[in-house]
Amino acid sequence: MIGNTPMVKLNRIPQKEGLECNIYAKCEFLNPGGSIKDRMVKRMFEDAERQGLLKPGMVIIEPSSGNTGIAIATVSAIKGYTCIIVMAEKISNEKEAVITALGATVCRVPVFEDSFSRNGLFGTVNRLRKEIPNSFVFDQFNNPGNPLTHYDTTANEILHQLDHKVDMVVFGGGTGGTITGVGRKFREVSPETVLVGFDPEGSKFAFPDSLNSHRTPRTGFEPITSHQLGSA
Repeated sequence: MIGNTPMVKLNRIPQKEGLECNIYAKCEFLNPGGSIKDRMVKRMFEDAERQGLLKPGMVIIEPSSGNTGIAIATVSAIKGYTCIIVMAEKISNEKEAVITALGATVCRVPVFEDSFSRNGLFGTVNRLRKEIPNSFVFDQFNNPGNPLTHYDTTANEILHQLDHKVDMVVFGGGTGGTITGVGRKFREVSPETVLVGFDPEGSKFAFPDSLNSHRTPRTGFEPITSHQLGSA
């Protein structure tokens, strides 16, 4: 089952850091694919199939830093779709091993290649989409199902589990879907809650530039538009 993950209260970390507050962690690793990305992928599959955009026999192509790729490979294996995940060379071999074990194909691209060049991350996705007949790209960065699944599920679960008493929520920033969806819900029902997004040092978004090595597997991607990626 995807979603409805448990929440646990952290004790040692707040004590060690001298924090005088209650900190809870939502156990998204208990989703079948091991991450919160399962929620988004489930929603994107359901929406695309319902709208007639994704049909049996089609080849799914998607860029990923790992977790979304694992989720797509998992659902593709269940539903019988062929799946190609495009990943940067710096992403761990362990993630590639999981994706291939699920029956998907992994296509690696150079770290320092311009993302939209022919051999870059998004350029490769667009090229494969044009070369492979009957292929489909979810475009997780612009897909409305991404933030909506967190608006409809993740946010409501957090509110219910904490009895609507939430002072701050913190999320890693990948596509921005989680914090966007959860944030929208919280702005409606708990506007005083503080929303925080983070990305590790060494990511493309690190500041100052001396921290921006590009070699750190980051949670976020540079902005992308549907026009740049191309339609499915």
